[in-house]
Amino acid sequence: MSTRPLSASIVCYNNETTLGETIRSIQAQTVPVDDLLVVDDGSTDGSAAVAAALGARVIGHPANLGRGAARALAMREARHDLVLCVDATGTIEPAFLSRVLPWFDEPHVAAVCSRIDDPRPRGLVRRWRARHLFRTGAQVSVARKASLITGGSVLRRTAVLGVGNFDPALRYAEDADAGRRLLAAGHDVVFDPRVCMTSTTDNSLAQVLERYWRWSAASDDSPSWHGYLRQLAYSIKVMARQDLSAGDPAAAAISLLTPHYYVWKTLLRRRTPRPAGSL
Repeated sequence: MSTRPLSASIVCYNNETTLGETIRSIQAQTVPVDDLLVVDDGSTDGSAAVAAALGARVIGHPANLGRGAARALAMREARHDLVLCVDATGTIEPAFLSRVLPWFDEPHVAAVCSRIDDPRPRGLVRRWRARHLFRTGAQVSVARKASLITGGSVLRRTAVLGVGNFDPALRYAEDADAGRRLLAAGHDVVFDPRVCMTSTTDNSLAQVLERYWRWSAASDDSPSWHGYLRQLAYSIKVMARQDLSAGDPAAAAISLLTPHYYVWKTLLRRRTPRPAGSL
């Protein structure tokens, strides 16, 4: 296992209520992190003060610039080559780093990504999010050449900077975009479901639909009738069926809403190409 020094970065936008838990979960790692960086992307709450009080190095933007700009800044400012990335709305188990770091004995591995979980979801929206976004309880295996998911991950800084860093113009899908460039350059991205980032926040229905859209849309801003019909069929045959099988008919109503929301949101995105975002 690598014994090199480690950085950690948390990208934060108005996450005062959950940021402390995230920081403490990093500080509790069995492999120590000696550079803990919080990138405050223009928060208007007390996020920066929470981070500073817990000993983090805080840098940021005077206004919200979005995920791409914040993650790019984190990669530029991290002091070490291996960078633990954790969303400000999640926590990681103490053994997270000790389980992930052996992957980096392989020099072509540029990133290792964990699954996201909400093991005891409370309420309708969180149940739907756990089932369809986080896929809680699904049987998944280790994958090579995977999509880059930065919520709970370790990145090789030199590899990310070597492919141009995260795109600061992207407010969503910045990780998927960087991951495609890493793979094209011959690096490997590993998805390891044996490690986990646990969500610590609630979402409203509007927020979880927006998150579903972001995760599904990637960089495609061109909806088509074929794509709409495909998503409609998937929402009926797969998503709503899973909800009903779980004895959760109210969640099936959310599933059936997703293709319509997807088209509406994508059309709205095309008319307003740089909306304000939150992390």
